Amino acid sequence: MDAIEKLVQEGFSLRSLATYPRHLAVEKYNCAALLEFKPGGKWKQFSAAGYLLDGQIALLLDRRGRRVFAYKSNELPAEGEALENFQRFQRELQSILEAQ
Repeated sequence: MDAIEKLVQEGFSLRSLATYPRHLAVEKYNCAALLEFKPGGKWKQFSAAGYLLDGQIALLLDRRGRRVFAYKSNELPAEGEALENFQRFQRELQSILEAQ
């Protein structure tokens, strides 16, 4: 099964982003990552995954001694359900990409 088909089967949503026209965004659990198609027919993660804040991918960072998901001046504490969903997203995405 193709990785994209598997992602959809596992509940990931797919969309394109105008700012990244050559990449595919995958979303689940309010988290997202960009994928790119590589020679040899495989999909690879293009950039770090993050949590969606105001429709943008907020990256996991350390700011002022605490972990947050941040995009520009917007940030969300990286704890509780948000962090659990992010970790689950990462595990599921990597499992599917590694199985190609």
